[in-house]
Formats: sequence, C-alpha cells, structure tokens
Amino acid sequence: MISALFVPMITTDSIAWINAVLAGVGGITLHAVYPPQDQAIAEALLLAAVHP
Repeated sequence: MISALFVPMITTDSIAWINAVLAGVGGITLHAVYPPQDQAIAEALLLAAVHP
C-alpha cells in the first residue's frame, strides 16, 4: 500500500499521453535543429502546429 504513494499507477491513457508529449518535443527539436529549407514547407508546418 505504501508503494502506491511513491510509484504512480501507469495506465494506457498515461502511456499515450507521455508518447504524445515526447512526439511533440521531438518534432519541435527536429524543427529547431534542422529547419526546412523550403519556405512553403516551413509555413505549412507552422500552420499545422498552431491549427491542427
């Protein structure tokens, strides 16, 4: 019972949420490190990120 206080229960919803957050961080990092060379592609990615 005490271990439930220290180790939160990981459910399928929390795993999906963690994966979504990691994918978002990875996409932002990739865009910052290797920005697209074509301006139209960069604008499309920006619009997709703001208005999914």
